[in-house]
Amino acid sequence: MFHTETKGELARMMPESECCVLSELSAIARSCGRVEIRQKDGGSDSVFEIRTESAASARKIMAHVRSVFKFKPKVRFTHRRGRRSRNQYTVELPYNTETLEVLQELGVVSQKKDGVTLRNGVPWHLLTRQCCLRTYLRGVFLARGYVQNPEKEYHMEFMTDSLDHAKGIVRVAESFNVTPKIVERKKRYMVYVKGGDDVAQLLRVMGAHSAVLTLESVRVLRGVRGDVNRVVNCETANVTKAVDAGLAQVEAIQKINEVIGLRSLAPGLQEIAELRLANPEMTLRELGQMLSPPISKSAVNHRMRRLIHLAKRLNGKAG
Repeated sequence: MFHTETKGELARMMPESECCVLSELSAIARSCGRVEIRQKDGGSDSVFEIRTESAASARKIMAHVRSVFKFKPKVRFTHRRGRRSRNQYTVELPYNTETLEVLQELGVVSQKKDGVTLRNGVPWHLLTRQCCLRTYLRGVFLARGYVQNPEKEYHMEFMTDSLDHAKGIVRVAESFNVTPKIVERKKRYMVYVKGGDDVAQLLRVMGAHSAVLTLESVRVLRGVRGDVNRVVNCETANVTKAVDAGLAQVEAIQKINEVIGLRSLAPGLQEIAELRLANPEMTLRELGQMLSPPISKSAVNHRMRRLIHLAKRLNGKAG
């Protein structure tokens, strides 16, 4: 499956610099993270959870958390049964003062009077380099992104629950000469692009080079199929046109024969008329080559027009 393979390829890519680790973790935590309050004996306990359905993404998140937070996070695995059976990996961070401070520095959460909430926008202070813009986009895609199989259509999307965050994702993409659109879907916002060029460009930006090769191969095949179909359609139209013209010529000649007889025609017209009646499937060029001496396609066409014109005149007199 193209989508799964693309996410797997991106999940296995580890940032080379610390700044890119921060930007990618920020994108993932903002896109699929949340504060979970759990009731315990005599009180409650809070954790910050980052959820993913991909084992490769879970391993990447754990590596980033160890690097940034300096501790090994807990991971829970659950398997949901039903119509849409799926695995879910939950990376848990203890929700304490130290964790909150780092999440704020990453631009994931904001501290307000009524509590802590996910930040609406994009943490531009982390995205001062091109490499960080790339990894942020990759993080959002790993967390809440989707790409359609190019054999069906060219479509890529990023989902978020914040309009400000959606606008920020658009700005990140625009820095790479791609301008996505935003549409609201059930209180969520989808940032999306359509068209092979834009999808391929974003895949390149995020580093999904194998996916780009697959997409470009599909584009070439689709282009070849399109060219073949256009040629076939053109040839079919030409054949249909030639057959219709041949039938009209035969009908005109038969009318002339019924009313005045072909022997009353000038020798050149009589000769081509008899040839057409005997060979209704031939092209004008082939008919011209059968004459002695041979004549051109345009000369045959000129004689046919004279025969059709005569048949129309005879039809008028008969009426």
